[in-house]
Amino acid sequence: MGKGISLAVAILFSVIVQAQNTYIDSLRKVLRQATDIKEQILVQQQMADWYRSSEQYTEAVTVAKQSLETALKISSNNLEVVKAYWILSNIYTNMEDFEVARTYVDRAYFVAETQSDSLSFAYALYAEAMLQNTIFNTDISVKLLHQALAKIEHPEQEAALVTRIYYLLYGVYVDWNEADKAMAYADKAIAYAKLSGNKNLLANAYSARAVCYTYRYEERKEQGILDTIMNVLDEAIVLYQRYPGQVLQNTYSLLRVNKASYYLKYYNIERAGIRQQIRSEVTEALQASKNIEGNESVLASGYGILSELDIHENNLQGAESNLLLAYTMMVQKKKPYYYTLINVLNSLVKVSINKRNYQQALHYQQEIAHYSNLLFNEESASNTKRLEAQFDFKKKEQEIQRLTDQAESHRRHKALLIGLIGIGLLGAFFMFRSYHFNLRYSLAREKQLASENNETALQVKYEKEEKARLKAEQELLALQQQKLQDEIMASQLQLQHKSNVLHQLKEKFIKEEPANIRQLFREESVMDNDFEKVKFHIQELHPNFFRNIGEHAKQKLTAMDQKYCAYLYLGMETKQIAQLLHVEPKSVRMARYRLKQKFDLDAETDLLSYLKKMV
Repeated sequence: MGKGISLAVAILFSVIVQAQNTYIDSLRKVLRQATDIKEQILVQQQMADWYRSSEQYTEAVTVAKQSLETALKISSNNLEVVKAYWILSNIYTNMEDFEVARTYVDRAYFVAETQSDSLSFAYALYAEAMLQNTIFNTDISVKLLHQALAKIEHPEQEAALVTRIYYLLYGVYVDWNEADKAMAYADKAIAYAKLSGNKNLLANAYSARAVCYTYRYEERKEQGILDTIMNVLDEAIVLYQRYPGQVLQNTYSLLRVNKASYYLKYYNIERAGIRQQIRSEVTEALQASKNIEGNESVLASGYGILSELDIHENNLQGAESNLLLAYTMMVQKKKPYYYTLINVLNSLVKVSINKRNYQQALHYQQEIAHYSNLLFNEESASNTKRLEAQFDFKKKEQEIQRLTDQAESHRRHKALLIGLIGIGLLGAFFMFRSYHFNLRYSLAREKQLASENNETALQVKYEKEEKARLKAEQELLALQQQKLQDEIMASQLQLQHKSNVLHQLKEKFIKEEPANIRQLFREESVMDNDFEKVKFHIQELHPNFFRNIGEHAKQKLTAMDQKYCAYLYLGMETKQIAQLLHVEPKSVRMARYRLKQKFDLDAETDLLSYLKKMV
């Protein structure tokens, strides 16, 4: 097939690669002449966005980082820095380097938090919406876009950003096949694009409206709707002609190709005038695309349309030449658009069959199989990366939420501690006042007793009362110590249980499905409630429970023995105890038997009655 490529094909491709783009050249000229630093930043960001849209990612990253450095010269915390992070996140999102894109989104949020103006947050939210939309989190993307709109206090002053937000919302609802909502957002994008003065955004918004009208035409087949589609495309095309350099050439060439495709699909190409109109639209698109690097897909689509006309006119040689031009440009691209390339090859198969060159048709069919495999692998890898990014972002969000909750818990504990200290100080103050009051009272009492010659009797009485008070305090302290020991024992039971549950969770994460894990959480929640009841009864109603059963046992009771005694005393069924301890009911029955042996009970004595009687 390589021998079939004419010299004209090679020359044309060389011209396309070597041609200079007037739009990017004009931006470079403006950048060189710009004296205001904010103007420099704006031009650098426009250049970075142009390189991104033409898939020249190395140049896009370089210029975007230059805009960031320029913005940082003003201040490390300003709106221009947030915009630079937004541009960088978009570039890395297109490159499917989602981890780096996430980093720049986080940096945008960090800087936005230092701003008093909520506009910075709008840009950060829009950056994240682009990322979430790319990794298939469209619901989250829509939510973020509406939050961004709410952050923009004066939409007319940020019309370009508002246009981008509405354009992205249009794209989401087109994917969801909600044509009416898509049309509403496309119309809003047009309205704000006009306010922004950005002719390229306006051209894209017009193109979006044409797509929405296409849905209506497919449903109703009304000629008036078809005429509206062509009129909307003409409005966008006129912008390129009326405002030179303000509409990207790839936008213009795509509009022309789209218009030609509408003529080919919806109009009667038996009419010579329609065929001539199609050729005119494609010629305009090709002429504009020749000055653009990375626009091979549009060129290939144009040549594909021309080949369809040639096939219709039975000009198989002309159809083959146009398709070979398209094929050559696509395969020489570092990363071709496989969909377009496969369509071109399908057309080449059709032409080869019509020319009865079945060997060539077989060759093209093999190429289709090859590129279809590459397309499948590319889509599989891309989808995998997106799903992995979804999972990683979700894990990070959960970790951040956990840390946030932990910090909030620490804050509450700190506040509680401060409150307790305050209460303690207040209590000490009142105790100090009470002490002085009691001291004055004692002095007055001693004077009274002295006057009554009864000082000795009062001293003896005071000593007895002091001894009684100390004894009462010692008994209270001993009771508190015993209660604390019982609480520790009860807590140990719970901690041991939780440790077993965590070990099971670890095994289930490895071996079982999430549904089983959720079931375990539900069971554990029920068990937590049961255990809290157990703990309440043990600590509040029977503070000496564990000591009593230990004293009555003939053999030393283990922690698990104490656990079984507590559950049995509360009247829990064998099945309940088995579920709570994650053991078989048979193990519970064996534990009953061992306990009766340790308490030296005969077979006729009921263990539960014995425990009740003991307490």
